[in-house]
Amino acid sequence: FLSSVNSISSIAIKNSRLYERAYLEARTDELTGLLNRKYFYETINEEYEKNKDQALSLIIVNIDDFKLYNQLYGNKEGDIALQRAANVIKTIVSDNGKVARYSGKEFAIILPKFDLLKAKDMAEAIRGQIMDMNKSQEDGVFKVLTVSCGVCAIPYSASSVKELIDNADLAVYHVKRHGKNAVMAYTTG
Repeated sequence: FLSSVNSISSIAIKNSRLYERAYLEARTDELTGLLNRKYFYETINEEYEKNKDQALSLIIVNIDDFKLYNQLYGNKEGDIALQRAANVIKTIVSDNGKVARYSGKEFAIILPKFDLLKAKDMAEAIRGQIMDMNKSQEDGVFKVLTVSCGVCAIPYSASSVKELIDNADLAVYHVKRHGKNAVMAYTTG
């Protein structure tokens, strides 16, 4: 009897570990270890519901000229650069928010209880750290990576999650059209 209970228990534990692993893999970007795009949308909606009466900021970080970087150094170096940029962002954000890989060369940062100014300051810190990232490479000289960041916050410049994402995207687009390597906070008007 004890032998069969032991056998069933070990199978149950193994299955729960497999489930946990599959659950994590389904929500995580394989290259960077950040949240993936699908889970980003779930998370931002959950944070919006939890923080209805407080600020909720979003930063979108887009790496400038990343296609050129990949052409110059190859996809392997491009992947390494993405991993390093993800680590810079994770380190700066820390426990203040959640970081996701939003697209191939784009990251999204969800910051509950952050107003527009605090989120913009964080975006500036990220921009500066990523710009310095390749300056200290010992194994060769790589092109300096720059980023264009868009910042938006509820309730200051958006009233819904869709508007928050759209406005942060618009801010990134504006930075890209006006010289890149900058941070812009979306403001109404």
